[in-house]
Parts: sequence; C-alpha cells; structure tokens
Amino acid sequence: MKKLACITPLLCSVLFGGAAASAVDLDYLNGAPAKPIVASAMPSYTQEVAAEAIPEEAAVEEPEKWLSGNVVGYWMDGYKGTDAALAQAWLTAHKSIDSNRPFDLGYQIDALFGTMNGQCFGDGGFDGKWGVTGDGYAASIFQAYAEVGMGKLSAKIGKFGTILGFEPLDASADNFLTHTNMYDHEPLTHSGGLLTWAPEDALELSVGLVAGSDNSFGNNFGDTGFLFGATLNLDENLSVSYAGELMQVHSALGADRTAQSFGYYDLGGASIGDQNEYLQSVTVNLGLSDKLSYSFTTNYGTMEDRATRTQRYSQFGLANYLTYKHTDNFSSNLRYEYYTQQLEGDGNLDGIEKESKGNYHDITYSINYMPMENMFILPEIRYDWVDELGAEDNGVTGAVGFGVLF
Repeated sequence: MKKLACITPLLCSVLFGGAAASAVDLDYLNGAPAKPIVASAMPSYTQEVAAEAIPEEAAVEEPEKWLSGNVVGYWMDGYKGTDAALAQAWLTAHKSIDSNRPFDLGYQIDALFGTMNGQCFGDGGFDGKWGVTGDGYAASIFQAYAEVGMGKLSAKIGKFGTILGFEPLDASADNFLTHTNMYDHEPLTHSGGLLTWAPEDALELSVGLVAGSDNSFGNNFGDTGFLFGATLNLDENLSVSYAGELMQVHSALGADRTAQSFGYYDLGGASIGDQNEYLQSVTVNLGLSDKLSYSFTTNYGTMEDRATRTQRYSQFGLANYLTYKHTDNFSSNLRYEYYTQQLEGDGNLDGIEKESKGNYHDITYSINYMPMENMFILPEIRYDWVDELGAEDNGVTGAVGFGVLF
C-alpha cells in the first residue's frame, strides 16, 4: 500500500496533468445532477448522483420529472469476456417527498431489461421469472416502494436499493462500465422498511427491518435482518458514510437437496449452510479541486455457522477512485481495487480445503464524454490479476458503452 501511495500522485500527473495532482475543493456534494458527466464520484444505490453546485441566485425552480429513463449498450472484449449487447433499458416513475411539509407521500418504481439487470430479481420470487432468456437477457423490478415523509423523518416501504456499497447499478450514473469485485459481493436490493432521519443538513441516520438481501417480496428463503447507516458531511469538501447489515440467511437447496452457496458468498462453490451475516461499507468523498475529486470505499464482511457459531467466510475490499473533470461534458476516471475473500472449512465443505482464499487486484481507466446533453460515450480499459484457490490468472479487458437519457 505504501508503493500505491507513492504511485498515485505520479499517475495523476501523467493522466490528468501536474496541476490536477495538487489542487483542493469539492463541488459534487451540493446537489443533484442534470446529467451524469458532472458526477465526480459514484453514489450508492439510494444516494443522489453527484453534481456541480448551482449558485443560489442562478437556481431555477423546475417541475419535477416524474418519468425518466435511459438505454445503454456496450461492447466488451478480453479477460472479463467478449460481448456486444444491450446492457439496460431503464424506466423510472418517481415522485419525491417534500421535507418542508409536515406530511407528504412519494414513490419510486424502476423497471429494467437487459444483460446487466438479471441480478436484480434475487431469490426468483415476484419478478424472477419475467423475461429470463437463454442469451443472458432478463427483466426485473429493481425498486418498487412507497415513501412517507414527516418533515425530517421519512420511511420507504417496499423493495428498494441497498444503502451499502458505492457503485450504482444504473450504468448511466457510473463513470465505469465494469464493476469492482466488491460490487459483485455486496447486495443490490432489500425488501421491507427503511426509516431515515435527517436532523440537520450535514447528518443523516437510517435503520431498517428487511427480508435479507436480494430477496423479493415473497422472501422464499425466509431471511431476516437489519440495515443501519449514517452519512456525515463534515464540510463542503468532505463527507463520510457508514452502512451495515446484520442478517440471518438460509441456503437454497439444489436439485439433490444439498445446500448451495448463498448469494455472493461462493468461493470455490462450497456449500456453507445457514449463516449469521455481518457486512459493512465505509466511504469517504474528498474534493481536491473544482476539477479533481477522490473517493475511497471499504468492504468488510463475515459469515458464521448459525448452529456452531464458527466463522465460515470473510471478505475485505478497498477501492480508490479519482475523477478529473476536463470540461462539463468530458472527464477522465481512474480506479484501483484490492479485494480478498476466505472460506474456512471443517473438512465437510465439498472438498474445499480448511482455508481457501482468493486475492484480486484490478485497475481501470475510463473516459466519460457527452457529445450532446442526453447522450454519453464511455470507453475504458481494465487490467485484472487474480490468485484464487492457488490458481493465478490475469488479463486486459477493453470496453465501451453508449447511452441515451430521456
């Protein structure tokens, strides 16, 4: 990590110019964007996409856009696979609540179709059988919730995006086409209720009761758990957020009635049984200039056998993001991730050794360009090097995404 700290300023200087490596300010914590290119860091699924601040005297009141969406296609070739497809067709119906009113009602529904959206239908209930095809395409309802607002207190009830993690599911709100390994080992959605209290502009607290992670309204596995989180805007240049979950999760049963790995805890394909799970993410956003921003996020999780209280699984990840905004419609982005996961067996886990481990590194560079207000082009190049269960592998991936917003 000391070597990485020395290399990062040099990469900034080479990729973005010497001035970019030394300036300081943050503009993306102050409002919601009109377009994704001005975002200087990716949000978690339930946060607004980052944006430029608009001077108060220049702000114009506009009617809320209750129906919106996007279409994103991509081409990819290399280590992460070879494909050219429709990533997502996304349609959102939304009404926000007004925190200035003593009581208000809102809602959000996100309907998706494409190759990157099949992961949203969780345990197969509710929308798990909609449009699933043999060529990788699927339809799903990412979010479907009602929201009740009572001044500084609000509550979501239904299926909603997780408060954990950093990178968004929505490809039009991301500065990268591919995702981190951490993203692949975090939940996407929860079904249940989430209560949020914002006593002041700089602080937000959340707690929820949910049917596990990535389960539909039916909750076919019978999972239960709690969500909790906090976000603190220390000043206009710095924000810190924490989110966590405590879950009781149940393994799915395969055709031979043996327990299969649950969700994203799948190292070596071992059966890990019914578990108690703890997972957290901590994110820091830091402004380095009106053009340069830096974010880092960490991921830590464990699973223990519910019957014996012995730890079966652990994971840790750290991802770093640098974004340099050359102009309002052109930015350069750099991401480096280290991720590790470990499965601890007892001789009865499908032949997996007592300690099975995977280490993953990846570095990605992308350009986000908007040739017009509602269109973007997102080329990227990525290098992965992996040591999983003693087998080493590495390779380069090239990709480019094309999107239209409406």
